[in-house]
Amino acid sequence: MSPPNLDSPFGPEDSDRSTFEDGKPVLFGRFAMRRFVPQKHDLDWHGHIEFNWLTGGSMTYQFESDRFVLPSEQLCLFWAGIPHRTVDLSPRDSAAYDITNMYYPLDSFLSFRGIGGIQRALLGGAVLTLPVGLANAGIMERWLEDYRTGDQNRFDCLTMELNALMRRLSLEESMVNLRRPDEPISNKEVRSGPTAHVVNMIEAVIQNISEPLTTEDIAAGTGLNANYASNVFRKALGITLKQFTIRMRLIRVRELLLSTDIAISDAAFRAGFSSASQFYANYKAVYGSSPGDLRQR
Repeated sequence: MSPPNLDSPFGPEDSDRSTFEDGKPVLFGRFAMRRFVPQKHDLDWHGHIEFNWLTGGSMTYQFESDRFVLPSEQLCLFWAGIPHRTVDLSPRDSAAYDITNMYYPLDSFLSFRGIGGIQRALLGGAVLTLPVGLANAGIMERWLEDYRTGDQNRFDCLTMELNALMRRLSLEESMVNLRRPDEPISNKEVRSGPTAHVVNMIEAVIQNISEPLTTEDIAAGTGLNANYASNVFRKALGITLKQFTIRMRLIRVRELLLSTDIAISDAAFRAGFSSASQFYANYKAVYGSSPGDLRQR
């Protein structure tokens, strides 16, 4: 990781500048965190699950036609693939508070087990907030420090802690959807329209990851033409269906390598890669190392 950029408009915490453009993450599959003084901004969207931790004030968000207040010192999360923007700040003296944002890659978040209700709610447009006390400033500081170090072991700890927190919330059904507070998360249904089609395609990839999927196979459950379905998917996530499928297969391989002792070639085959050369090329391109390095480490 490059050293912090002290001249960054988002502060020294925004040290991985290659991940950001105009303040938002642009690389699918890259985790990032930053702390900055919040500002009103135009419509924004990107392919991550975004976590917000606000201190010292409140923000009014707009998602599609809905407006709601993002509370202070409560962890909130949403799928940033849905266009959103900040339309008001209170107090208006921005120096009085700041916000810590965590951008978690959608494909990695969808690989978390045991939180299907939360995942589906987010993809359906929910903006979820945790009960007071279940996440606190200390947790956010620790995660931000883990990110700053660039250490893989500390990032793995962050990921496991986040997964455990989401599973606890899923079991307790204690999250609130700021957009529709009266709707229980566990019964949340995805609305019709493009978001529903994207959800269906994501589920098709995840449920059939070991199969030789084609774009036509993935689009079949949407009732859409394959080319049109691909365009809908790319517009929502900023990547192609093929790129998303490869990312999910790589995540499955890493899971197998870390949890079993099967051969690397077998793990690649179980994750749906049709050839060893295809697998190794994609793994190296995404992670910058070999699968053997991961298992050895």
